[in-house]
Amino acid sequence: MNRTGKRWILAGGSLAAVAVVVAGVVVLWPSDGRSASAPPTVRPLPAPVAQQFVAALMAGDAAQAAAATDGAAAAQPAIEKMLQGMKGVVYGGRVGASPAIGDADRTATITVDVTWTLPDSTPLKYAVPVELRRADTRWQVHWTPALLHPNLVEGQSLAYTTTSGDGALLDRDGTPVPPGFAPVVVSSVTQQLGGTTGEQGWQVAVVDAAGTPVAVLAEKKAKARQKLTLTLDPSTQNAAQTAVDQVPLPAVIVALAPSNGEILAVAQNAGASAGGPISLQNYYEPGSTFKIVTATAALMSGNVTADSPVERPGKATIGPRQIVNDDQFDLGTVPVHRAFAASCNTSFSRLAADLPADALPRAASLFGLGEDYAVAGLTTNTGKIPPSETVTQRVEAGIGQGTMQTTPFGMALAAATVANGSTPTPQLIREIPTQGGQGRALPGGVASALRSMMGEVVTGGTATALAGLGGVRGKTGTAQHGDGSMSHGWFVGYRGDLAFAVLVVDAGTSKVAVGATATFLGAL
Repeated sequence: MNRTGKRWILAGGSLAAVAVVVAGVVVLWPSDGRSASAPPTVRPLPAPVAQQFVAALMAGDAAQAAAATDGAAAAQPAIEKMLQGMKGVVYGGRVGASPAIGDADRTATITVDVTWTLPDSTPLKYAVPVELRRADTRWQVHWTPALLHPNLVEGQSLAYTTTSGDGALLDRDGTPVPPGFAPVVVSSVTQQLGGTTGEQGWQVAVVDAAGTPVAVLAEKKAKARQKLTLTLDPSTQNAAQTAVDQVPLPAVIVALAPSNGEILAVAQNAGASAGGPISLQNYYEPGSTFKIVTATAALMSGNVTADSPVERPGKATIGPRQIVNDDQFDLGTVPVHRAFAASCNTSFSRLAADLPADALPRAASLFGLGEDYAVAGLTTNTGKIPPSETVTQRVEAGIGQGTMQTTPFGMALAAATVANGSTPTPQLIREIPTQGGQGRALPGGVASALRSMMGEVVTGGTATALAGLGGVRGKTGTAQHGDGSMSHGWFVGYRGDLAFAVLVVDAGTSKVAVGATATFLGAL
């Protein structure tokens, strides 16, 4: 009796009545001709109501599903909670065959085969016996939480949750890195190591009113990648980021621990980041910060010591090149350490001119400049320091101009070398050692001389603005580039077990970099 318009002869073969199924109800007419004008007897069927209930669940319509029950006030919020808890999972239901219903029948049970299809296409299947009850001529689904799953009781619901396959990316203290932290580094690690995402898991559970699972119905365990611990120090990174964000020009800070090479901070402001990870990869003329290398080469030659007198004119012609000091100031004859502190171009160009062609590249290699480090998670460059075959090339190279190029990362490594006495191997991810690098030590006496001279830069030279920040040692640099009309501002140095390089692109002076350094160190 499930096709509209189909006729049956009832009452054991006698032509007692004709039954026609119309719109889900059985309509009975007498067939013996006795009362042709009598109204038909209407007998509703339960199956269409069960189908209405299931169809509403499939459509995600809690109100419509509840309306098909005899407890709509309780059913609707329970259904809504289930649909919310199973968000992202598709409900499907197939209503089984309806039992034979007699005139006196007031209840019927129909089985509904439920299939939830999870986001990974995994099916979750179970059968639900749906009891229907008749009141007068109307059938209704009898409400009970077990309509949603046979295991549910009052106050419980179903919930689908995912479990992350992420292997946590941690800072040096073991704390998961927060959103927005060290974006240059985190982005690079994500790209190079494929992120830290493994295979996501999921769980479907019966939950109590508070959402706490009380029974797991189905589960797929997550497959997580390993945890990766970054050497970044939150306080150092945040101080560096704050410092560069206050500079209106593109600015970067790279900081390392001299004792072990751990990268503590890589910060770029928005202007710098528009050009990519320039703090790690881009080459710039180092300007007078390269006098650290020139001083090393001169000391290693045996021709001078830190106390040797050198002429310090405001300008000088050395070979075919005329070299000019900042503001053309003239100190006369001063010790090498004083010329270093005052950043005398004429003195250091003369020292470089008297060196062999390969002296500066050899000295630079002691600081890791030109080394190719395979730092897990990062792409880094350190410097390009070619031999200077002519006097003109050496005059320019001695003050960090001409063909000399370094990166902020490379200059931070150079400062760390002075502090440590040998080049530390830069490291970002503790679980994955860096490959490459020689770890050369500075010759005896050179490291101590450099430390003293870099201290004098702060106490009585070009970076006295940093004198009150607790034992800072470093070197300023103003580096012309292109046609010479523009110049970058640098400060590289260290304090305790913190070495760093600060670059402000096209600043025109090192003073901007010194100011950013003061902000950075002042916050630590």
